[in-house]
Parts: sequence; C-alpha cells; structure tokens
Amino acid sequence: MIDSITGIIKSKSPSELKVSNGGFVLKINICIKDFELVGELGSEITILTYLNVKEDLLELYGFIDEDRRNIFLKLIQVSGIGPKTAIGLLSNITVESFKQNILSEDHNSLSLIPGIGPKTAKRIIIELKEKISSSFTNKTSINSIQFSYDDLFTAISSLGYKKNQIDKAVQRLFSESNSENIQIEDAIRRILTIIK
Repeated sequence: MIDSITGIIKSKSPSELKVSNGGFVLKINICIKDFELVGELGSEITILTYLNVKEDLLELYGFIDEDRRNIFLKLIQVSGIGPKTAIGLLSNITVESFKQNILSEDHNSLSLIPGIGPKTAKRIIIELKEKISSSFTNKTSINSIQFSYDDLFTAISSLGYKKNQIDKAVQRLFSESNSENIQIEDAIRRILTIIK
C-alpha cells in the first residue's frame, strides 16, 4: 500500500488533488475538509493515502491527518459503504462530530448527511460504535461536541421552528470546520442565526 505521497501541488479542487512526484502527476481524491487545509499551487505537500484496488481501476484517496484516514478506513469496512460514499461523508462532518454521533447513537444527525439515509446511519453506528469507543480518548471526549441532534431539536422546536428548518440548520452547523469545540448554548445561537 502507498502510505503517503510527498510532492508539489499541481492543481486542486474540493474533491481532487493532483500532486507531482518523481516525474509523475498523481490524482488523489480528497474530501472538502482536507481541501480547506491544503497549501497553494506549487507548494510541497505530504498527504496520507489509501489505494483502492479494483479489477479495472486504481484510485488514490488522500488525507491531511491520520485521524481522518482512520475513520475513512473504518467506514469502508461497513457493509454498503464504499470509498466514494466514505469520502463524501467526511466532506460533510468533522471527525470529532462523527465520533460523537457514533458514541451517542445519534442516527438522526448522521442521516442528514447527503447520501446517508436513516438505515445506513443506523448500520454505521451498529458496526462502528465498538471500534470508535475503544479508540476514543479522554482528550477527544473533552474537545468534542457534547450534545446530540435530539438535544438541539428539543431546544429549538420549543421556540416554534419546524423540523425541516432545524434539519437544514443542524446539517450546516455540523459541516462547519470550526464546530468541534462548540457548546450547546452556542450551537443553538448559531442555528437560530442560520434559520433567520
């Protein structure tokens, strides 16, 4: 397996990175969260990788940090979840939010992610909860989101907002790259701002 690649960024988009290395230009599939972290064109990058091998296809997937790659590797072990679905999921949620959703069995929040319906969300939780729990340290527990979709829904619906309004706002909140350390009071304020 190609564990990592170091080279020069030739082009980049929210879903793809092209890196020049040793006379070759490698196309690497990435998620939006990592796209936000890569450097400028012409700069050097070291990116962790996963090589997806099929009979007629070789695909590289890239990750800026080990934690995101580990979650990706766990996701593609879930029945019905392929690399494209996994990378799409990671484009719409931070690693810490994902872990917290799994540990709290918050399938409602996961099912808001494009391409992940309620049945898939429940299957992900069933198959990954034990694996996530065993690797979830005290540090990540402290720094992660300390509430679930149900907590937010209860608080905001009591103010008279409808479920479809809340769902869209929560999805947007959980997709933000700076949502890891947010407390529920701040989350409610931000959601109310999004809805308005």
